Amino acid sequence: MAHRRVRLGRGVALLAVVAVTGAIVAPAATAARQDKKEAFPSVDQPGVSDTEIKVAGVATVTNDPTGNTLGSSFDGVKAYFDYINKKEGGVYGRKLVLDGEHDDQLANNRQEVQAILDDEPFAVLPVAVALFTGASLLADAGIPTFGWNINPEWGSETVDPGPPNLFGQFGSFHCFSCAFPSPQVWLAKKLGLKKAATVAYDVAQSKGCADGFEASLKKYPVAKLVFKDTSLPYGNSDYSADVARMAEEGVDYVVPCIDGNGAVTLSREMQRQGLDATMVLANAYNHPFAEENAQFVDGNYVFTVFAPFETRPKPPGLKLYEQWTKKTGGDQNENSYVGWMNADLFVAGLKAAGADFTQQKVVDAINAMKDWSAGGILPGVDWTTAHENDPECYAILRFQDGKYKPVFGKPGKPFLCFPADLKTIPTDPQVTG
Repeated sequence: MAHRRVRLGRGVALLAVVAVTGAIVAPAATAARQDKKEAFPSVDQPGVSDTEIKVAGVATVTNDPTGNTLGSSFDGVKAYFDYINKKEGGVYGRKLVLDGEHDDQLANNRQEVQAILDDEPFAVLPVAVALFTGASLLADAGIPTFGWNINPEWGSETVDPGPPNLFGQFGSFHCFSCAFPSPQVWLAKKLGLKKAATVAYDVAQSKGCADGFEASLKKYPVAKLVFKDTSLPYGNSDYSADVARMAEEGVDYVVPCIDGNGAVTLSREMQRQGLDATMVLANAYNHPFAEENAQFVDGNYVFTVFAPFETRPKPPGLKLYEQWTKKTGGDQNENSYVGWMNADLFVAGLKAAGADFTQQKVVDAINAMKDWSAGGILPGVDWTTAHENDPECYAILRFQDGKYKPVFGKPGKPFLCFPADLKTIPTDPQVTG
């Protein structure tokens, strides 16, 4: 039955509630709710009313050749909003609403970002896109923006430091081509691998990954890079010539800076030619992918910047994520997990900004946070420096029987940490949760 708004005295209003809903509401309880609602100041900001705070997001839902689950990022945001709305009544008496789910279809990111800005939401989340061509529009608008940090536009090569209003899930500086003590470099030392190879597509972020691996091995010479190919067409399906060269060079370690499907094709060719080499796959934390391609990925490695689902005991944030994505019927995968983290940071920023919040106050509040972890999902992000420095902590997993097995960490402490100022690669890095 529809609810009607009536302007009546308190006693008459109580009778009206009974008449319309059949429920008896105690006058004292009604007054308490009214007083609580009236305690929050009016906010004159885009997307904000006395009852709602509206946001909108964009993902590459269709035409993504990598086979990623980018559209699931919406599920994570909606699950977190549902959790906050039902458990806490929203933020400052206002419900959180995901008011727009835009699909940029790979090629239309800038157009979809502009459409979001035209609708004037309070914030933009999630952003989970293959190509982030609309990043400068969001940066120029100063609107709080939260997403999956896989694109250089979040910071790094394009702007140093990164735009202060763009917040990736683990920080907004990601220099693909920079030398740093990466888990790929440490793993070579840990496993005693000496001859490395890397392949990449001829696109910026893929090529930058290969350049960064080469630069890191030059700075930390735990192995020698003996083969590198960054000329592959996007979606390449023939690795026979590259694998033949790797075999000639005696390669025992391969870091493919390509998508998971490409890495499987590469691994298949390696098996065909009898090249026995360890691989570290990028962006390959995808449980159906691991199960379906077990014969090609088992024994190899992947790393995450968040506590994987396999973490035991589970951190509180992971437990909440699993509980509320199940309640809302959302997917549980890396992208919905990141969407959940994006929403957690957004809400943390709103609460830190105060009841008279503005977009700029939210941005400033987040950039003053020194240890945000989304309930233990992350090792702790220092946003006072996260626009200028790469992440330092990673969880490493091994593909085993079509599943993921955490390795090298400790119970409840899945992360290995590598400070950016290391002079040499440690044999036993710091382990933390």
